[in-house]
Amino acid sequence: MADSKTYRVEIPADTDFLEGWKDASIPHMDFVFDQLTLEECEEVDGVYFATYKSWVVNSARSIEYVTATGTEIVEIPAGEYGIKP
Repeated sequence: MADSKTYRVEIPADTDFLEGWKDASIPHMDFVFDQLTLEECEEVDGVYFATYKSWVVNSARSIEYVTATGTEIVEIPAGEYGIKP
């Protein structure tokens, strides 16, 4: 089973919400903020905050991906992934 944890982080006003980030432990996945624009973010005294969800894997699992040349199976050990660097 997989769960998530929600994090709240300070972001710069020029954040590209479509860019996202990767976790080196599972580089085949992208993580993004819950918000799509700066206007959706919480603003406190000119400082902006966004939220995002990590991916918590409670027990090891295999994920099958379709690629241009076939399929790829990736083994995901238990852990928390997607923590914003």
